[in-house]
Amino acid sequence: MTSEPELPDCWYLIRFTKTGASRFLSQHDVRRAWERVTRRAGLPLAYSRGFSPKPRLSFGPPLPVGAEGCREYMTMALREVLDAPQVQERLAAAAIPGMGVVEVARAPGRRVRTTWADYEITVNPQPPDLAARVSRLLARDAVEIQRARDPEGATRNIRPGVGSLRAERGRLVARLRLAPDQIVTSRDLALALGIEPARTVRTDIELDPVG
Repeated sequence: MTSEPELPDCWYLIRFTKTGASRFLSQHDVRRAWERVTRRAGLPLAYSRGFSPKPRLSFGPPLPVGAEGCREYMTMALREVLDAPQVQERLAAAAIPGMGVVEVARAPGRRVRTTWADYEITVNPQPPDLAARVSRLLARDAVEIQRARDPEGATRNIRPGVGSLRAERGRLVARLRLAPDQIVTSRDLALALGIEPARTVRTDIELDPVG
């Protein structure tokens, strides 16, 4: 007697929010929360192998603790094909406050490539020369910063990773590189401008499916 061949996993791309109290969750806590949500949703989850199987979930680049996200993402594997609206309905019914389901779509596989991210950064108090700082940054060919975790003396040029930037009504609206070959974070931008953000919201992440 032969066993039936194992079917390939069916992958879904989930867009979700990270707002309210959930913005203080670490990436590890976010994963644990979604593991519980996906189980409560009653979906035919695909699990990892080993001594402690877990739902096959993969998450995008983490936000700093305290920052908010409007369209964060994860990929999720199921053992069978379900309509995306059905998956979204089940997840939405089981989701926790602040981590609502925005969109669900079929995905070609577990991996997706991030390219750019959009941010809104509130600055309070606002430096009187904020607009001038933005203009100076955009006019430069290179903007070197030193992150706290980098080796002493090591700097990196973030200018190629700043796609667009403008100051408006006490906040910055920025498009920053979020590709594997270069990641520019909202903290990098704040460091380059010499500001302390009061609120950071990642409004979107641009994705390029890679299968």
